[in-house]
Amino acid sequence: MTVTKQEAEDALRDIARTERRTVSLKSYQMSWPHLIIWGVVWGIGYGAMALSVNWAPLWAVLTLSGCAASFAAGYLMSRGRNKSFDARFLWTFLAIFAFVSAVFAILPPLSGAQYGAFFPILVALYYALIGIWSRGWRMLALGALLAALTLYGFFHQAAHFESYMAAVGGAGLILGGLWLRSA
Repeated sequence: MTVTKQEAEDALRDIARTERRTVSLKSYQMSWPHLIIWGVVWGIGYGAMALSVNWAPLWAVLTLSGCAASFAAGYLMSRGRNKSFDARFLWTFLAIFAFVSAVFAILPPLSGAQYGAFFPILVALYYALIGIWSRGWRMLALGALLAALTLYGFFHQAAHFESYMAAVGGAGLILGGLWLRSA
């Protein structure tokens, strides 16, 4: 059987499309539990801020707990795949930590709301970059939506920003995780 040039090009195009879809689905599969974990963390953290709880120590505990839960989820998801720990994740986390520390040293936020808006926008950028690099339009959409909703809340819901972020950020990440899981 002879394959024409057009059939070969069509087959290569189909293979490329399948490869892109596989990368996107793999990204979604690895991401969804983290969105749910961090949605719960955000819901609790911003909810506590809305109730005027001393938020600095609470966020420290929630962030460490969220990191531990994310690493545990990543470990459990990679079991059976013969994958060893990828130090790039640790180095990425440390690079982001250094970046945020440097930004706050140069331009410290003047209010709790500025702190409360900075981190969701940073996370939104992270999700958008994952979407761009994995060609996963759902991650890109989640990043753009999270940034837009955070900015809307900061500028138009200032009096209730913490409650708004608990509902929109927390529930939004949980729903986003469920949306990625269903992909």
